[in-house]
Amino acid sequence: MKIEFSRDEYRALVEVFSLTGMVLDAYGRGQVPEKKPLYELEQKIYASCDDFGSGDLIRRDERSNELARKWDEKSSQQMVRIYDQFVDDAFWEELIIRMAGRDLQAEMTLAGCAEDALAEEKWQKRKSALELHYENTFRQHGLEGVRLVHDSEGSN
Repeated sequence: MKIEFSRDEYRALVEVFSLTGMVLDAYGRGQVPEKKPLYELEQKIYASCDDFGSGDLIRRDERSNELARKWDEKSSQQMVRIYDQFVDDAFWEELIIRMAGRDLQAEMTLAGCAEDALAEEKWQKRKSALELHYENTFRQHGLEGVRLVHDSEGSN
C-alpha cells in the first residue's frame, strides 16, 4: 500500500507525531517494549523529511543517532499548547474524579454502608453531583482552599 502526502499534509503529520512523541517520551523513550513499534514508525515518517522539503522540522540526535522533532523559536508552538492544555485538563479531571470517589466512599463509610449497598444508579448520581461540585469549585478558585490532611499514620 502506498499513501501519498502533499508537503503540507506531511508537515501536519510531523506535528501529530510531535504531539504523540510528547506523550510517549513522558516515561522513558524506547525503554518500554510496547512503545518500540511506535518509535520505529516515527523514525520511518521522519526519515522522509527531505523528500517533502521539511528538513527544517527534523534533526538527528547526536547521541542516539535518532531522528527527532526540531524545536526552536521558529517552531510551531501549536502542538506544545495542545499538549499543555491536554495535561492541564487531564489533571483537573482526574483530581475531580478521585476526590468525588473518595468523598462518596467516606459518606458510605460514615453511614455504615458497604459500597454495594447503594444501587448503581444512585451511586453514579451522587458521584456525579460531587464531581460537579468539585468542578465548579476548582473552576472558581483553582486549588485555593484545598488542604492535605495527614492522619496519625502519615498517609492521606
